[in-house]
Amino acid sequence: MANAIVEHDGYRIRVRTHGPAGGPAAVVLPGMGDTDFTLAPQIRAMRRLGYRTYVIELPGFGLAPALRKETARFSQLADLVLAAAKEVGVRRAVILGHSLGGGIALHIAERDPSFVAGLVLLAPAAVGRSLVWTYKLFCLPLFGRALLRPYRRGSRRYLRYFLVGSGRRDDDEFVDRVLRRDRSAPAKTRSMRAIVWANQPSWRRRLLLLPLPGGEQLAFTLRDRLATFTGIPTLVLWGSEDRVISARDAATLHAAIPDAEVHIARGAGHLLPLEASAWANERIASFDARRLRPARVTRRSA
Repeated sequence: MANAIVEHDGYRIRVRTHGPAGGPAAVVLPGMGDTDFTLAPQIRAMRRLGYRTYVIELPGFGLAPALRKETARFSQLADLVLAAAKEVGVRRAVILGHSLGGGIALHIAERDPSFVAGLVLLAPAAVGRSLVWTYKLFCLPLFGRALLRPYRRGSRRYLRYFLVGSGRRDDDEFVDRVLRRDRSAPAKTRSMRAIVWANQPSWRRRLLLLPLPGGEQLAFTLRDRLATFTGIPTLVLWGSEDRVISARDAATLHAAIPDAEVHIARGAGHLLPLEASAWANERIASFDARRLRPARVTRRSA
């Protein structure tokens, strides 16, 4: 493992690199507030496939200073990730992203398609319209500041109700393992607030949407531009019981990109990468063999 710290636009971005020096590049983008824990099974799987993985931690989620609202729009985060990746020598890569990371991956594909060799998206943001209903509260200044505050340990009830599906909800060992890693430092909290507040609809639209369900992704969704990604090998994995970003968005993505490969894990929630890690890794390996590097398999067979 090698660590690099990239300085860009006043931020310090940590890039954790694993895997063979000569392997193809895979940029890994964790979800909101995450580093590499949630995607650890997929990082190991990519290394076993021969990839050199680059886990890019957003400011505040790894190193201080925290993100500022004025530089935390999805398009700006995509530029930040691209700058960090290119600084450490990555010119073209498969991008594996979960949740927020998946949304950033899609924005990178829109802004610099030549950089993207393929997309592996696990419950990505920026595909549909809506998010978990509590997101409306996060967007309100007083409520949002109260809800998005530092904490020493996550809530077992919140984890089981919002983040984990029925397949692992009653697995106490699994829930305890996730809770042990769930901490919220001040810089992480400020970065989360910045992302939420920078990527919300206008005040006028928020007032119109307040009494209605949905609409939280309208300021950063790419649903009307997804068809432009046709031709980029794309794998989409989702949990059927995801309460943060509905699995219905998988159908939206597949309708726009018919050649995208979409799989739904029954009984899994938003923590799909951990809840169904073996299931996800099998599909990533199959996707790699058929869509990303089929010539490699043919040479081995020969």
